[in-house]
Amino acid sequence: MHPIQAQLLGVTPLKLKAQYSTDSAADQQLSDPVLLTLSERLQQDILLAVHPQELEFVQGESIALIDSTLQLPGAQLDAEQKKQLWRVICDASSK
Repeated sequence: MHPIQAQLLGVTPLKLKAQYSTDSAADQQLSDPVLLTLSERLQQDILLAVHPQELEFVQGESIALIDSTLQLPGAQLDAEQKKQLWRVICDASSK
């Protein structure tokens, strides 16, 4: 909320912690990506589908394959996230 709106409504504006701030989120992802350790089976399946020599698994908000980096929301994926992962891999391999 904008500080002027908060003042008009009599609300104390809150600041997000640095880890949740949208301003530094992009900078933080670029500077120090969090590496993920996937299950051996999932990692092997992904490597077979993508065919890269080296593929790095990093944590991010969405699922994306950029060059040799696969961004995932976490090491454990639910069924919908796995469907999205295979769609991304299929799209990348068809290009």
